[in-house]
Amino acid sequence: MNLNKAFALRLSKLLNEKGMSKYRLEKETGLTHSALRYIFNEVNTDVYFSTIVKVCIALDISLNDFFNDELFSLDNLET
Repeated sequence: MNLNKAFALRLSKLLNEKGMSKYRLEKETGLTHSALRYIFNEVNTDVYFSTIVKVCIALDISLNDFFNDELFSLDNLET
């Protein structure tokens, strides 16, 4: 799978765990509605590192915690 799909799946899981809506994530990160829609609809094939950092700050988790998921195993990601 591509990085954006893995990111979208992980983000969905974390939002669910934290009880946070996509709207609140928009407000906490400063990302636009369009940017998040592109991520969740897998329009983009890559995610900016700055976006990942903003999401981690909004979710109050470390980068290690975010990437600590089988989705990000190199065997699962396309290059």
